[in-house]
Amino acid sequence: MKILAILVGKIIILIGKIFHKGSSLPGKVALKIYPDLLKNFQYPSIRIVVTGSSGKGSTTKLIAETIKNTKTVCYNSSGANLSWGITTALLEHASLNGHIKTDALVLEVDERYTKTILPYIKPDYLVITNLTKDQPPRQHYIDLVYDDIVKSIPKNSLIITNMDDPYLRNFAKDLKNKIVYYSLAKNKYSYKKQIFENLNIYHCPYCNSKLKYSYYNIETLGNYKCPNCSFTYEEPQYIGKNLDLTKMTFTINNEIINIGGDMLYNAYNTLASYTCLAQLNLDFTSINNSLNNLNKLPSKDFINDNKTFRAISCKAENASTYNQAIFKVMHDQDKKDIIIGWLEISRRYNHYDISWLYDIEFELLNNSSLNKIYVCGIDALNIKQRLLLANIKNEKIVMGENIASIKEKVLHSKASKVYGILNFDYVKPFEEAFKKKEE
Repeated sequence: MKILAILVGKIIILIGKIFHKGSSLPGKVALKIYPDLLKNFQYPSIRIVVTGSSGKGSTTKLIAETIKNTKTVCYNSSGANLSWGITTALLEHASLNGHIKTDALVLEVDERYTKTILPYIKPDYLVITNLTKDQPPRQHYIDLVYDDIVKSIPKNSLIITNMDDPYLRNFAKDLKNKIVYYSLAKNKYSYKKQIFENLNIYHCPYCNSKLKYSYYNIETLGNYKCPNCSFTYEEPQYIGKNLDLTKMTFTINNEIINIGGDMLYNAYNTLASYTCLAQLNLDFTSINNSLNNLNKLPSKDFINDNKTFRAISCKAENASTYNQAIFKVMHDQDKKDIIIGWLEISRRYNHYDISWLYDIEFELLNNSSLNKIYVCGIDALNIKQRLLLANIKNEKIVMGENIASIKEKVLHSKASKVYGILNFDYVKPFEEAFKKKEE
């Protein structure tokens, strides 16, 4: 049955390539034929899994593309990170007897699917980017996600994760696995008084006391200490220093490294990738050069009628990604318009939940640099109600059915900059509406 499942999967992949169609169907069909297929592949000697609430796709790409400079790699570059998507990626590189014919395996895995993937893959290295409130109807609560992951981690897997997040220190409390940490040092964007009130987890994992912070990088990420027990931030080996979001760089061991964007998550994703790659005993110069090349991206800004436009893609149902966008926008003191909206909340289920809107710190947008906020899409009214609760004046909020419907108002506004804080499905409509045709 194993050979039949692999053969059928490969045929479906070939048909898809002929018609230029990619999907998770080959893996889904193969698993229908032989449900134990993941258990019966012969995996490469280097096995890396990346999981977390956000950032796992970008981190996986940086790791995989760097390893590809010297080794062959199997990885789910399409971003399909559930069982059938992962199986499809494996089928592309498998012989008929199930041998994965590459030197390394690098997989992005959905955090709720770690329990069905990790026991079979048995990764040498497990990168956990973060665990935050995410997709409430599916994830329910962060502790449930944590439980799924912690129960599925093989005892020999090396865990790579973020020292700045106290919640992730639970893995050291609950497991005997070796853990390697990374951290983003205090920088010019750090702050001492918490500005994000709707936090994730900021209590001590040992005694549950509220943690004290000497500084925050964003939300619960920073330098912390428990006032009632010995739990505290510990400086790790891999630290990103001298963060400059304008230049889109930081330094590690005095070497300047491009982070691939001007958002804090770009810095953390690059740190996670660097730390993982360092465990493979790759030459540090090679790692630096690869990350610098991969992260050398053109500016995402564009100009139209003397206005600067920028789309920031956020993950719907994840307040932390929106908070990072707000953190970016609030540091820009130029007169600005902001567009917020999405075409749909989720493609995975029919539940309709907007509770996550109330974990986004829209209050930070309410300052003298704000000209107008345009809200559009299926939840325009709900977004407006949330903005009103943030004490943003009604006359500063403009509703529209979609981005096209607000185009002329935006182009003729007094603002010099326009930010789109958008779910991924509204990024393309934003660019189509405001980019000049010749661009």
